Amino acid sequence: MQLDTLIIGYVPLSDVTGKKPRELKEDKYFRELLAEFDLGTVHYADWQNWKAKIDELNPLVIISLGGEYYAEQVKEYKKDSLLYAVDDAGSVFYRKANIEEKKNKHKKIFSEIAGIIQKMRDGGEKEVAAARKYSAMSYKDMYNMLIQAIIGKDEKLRQSAWELLMNNNGHKNFVWMRAQLICETWDHADGKGKEQFLCMAMDQHIDEGIARKMDDFTDADGQQFHQYMFCDLFGCDMNYIRRIPFGTKGQDKWAYQKILDTYETPNGPQMMLESGQMRGKKSEYFKSEAEKVCRVLKAWKDDHTKSKKELGVVPWCEEDSDDDPLTERELASLKGFLKKHDLASYESLFETPD
Repeated sequence: MQLDTLIIGYVPLSDVTGKKPRELKEDKYFRELLAEFDLGTVHYADWQNWKAKIDELNPLVIISLGGEYYAEQVKEYKKDSLLYAVDDAGSVFYRKANIEEKKNKHKKIFSEIAGIIQKMRDGGEKEVAAARKYSAMSYKDMYNMLIQAIIGKDEKLRQSAWELLMNNNGHKNFVWMRAQLICETWDHADGKGKEQFLCMAMDQHIDEGIARKMDDFTDADGQQFHQYMFCDLFGCDMNYIRRIPFGTKGQDKWAYQKILDTYETPNGPQMMLESGQMRGKKSEYFKSEAEKVCRVLKAWKDDHTKSKKELGVVPWCEEDSDDDPLTERELASLKGFLKKHDLASYESLFETPD
């Protein structure tokens, strides 16, 4: 069975006469990249003849180079092909600092395509037909399919559907589907459902270490609340408490919302968005701090006598001078932080023989 893959936006050079060094470099890069992966029978088209090539080949996979705009045009024209939008070679070498990142992204995508091609070979025409049907689905078709999977009895299928919806690196439609699902779930829930929804959102804060559960609270009217204390990024209390009212089965959703408004508690979609943002901010913060700590430890490793001032480190204790080298306690703290938040850099510095 022949499995055709069409690459749009790149055609290997057949004649290098008069070609610029940049063109030769980009052509060499793509030739070597494609040689690493089994992508089926590969064909090429430029942006002048791509429609004719699609009509001729009916490719299973299309790799579109040049950005989302062109990829949308291809998808509109050929809905039942598996489409991948990929950076062109020029963008790979555009900024030196990003070259390796761009190359790794290419390899990841092409490896995924090679896996699909192999899956099609193993599954035969039935698998190919299923792939084309999946690719041709509209947004509504895909959303309804995922909802049916989530509410169905097949646990493996339910888990796969959730993973697709929660994957921020997947197709952009999944991000919108997740938002749609969250809003619809919140809107249709009764008081008890909304309570559970909000507690689930707060559980995400707890998992990230930026909130902790407190004892329940009852107000003067006898309304019970779950209570949560928010914490800073290092787990210390911030003296900011959030209260989530207990709900009841069948409770009118507007009555429950009125209680939320009284205590200025965010609604479900707002709280879900908040938890995602906080998770991202925490990750960014510790990544940034780990980079700073790594630079300090590299400088210290090169010269143990460097002062805290030279290293850019504030003394642990006020009575310590910034003209002195790092103390054992300060050094241990910096090492511990780097090991926790960037293990690879820590091992490179302290567990790799010089």
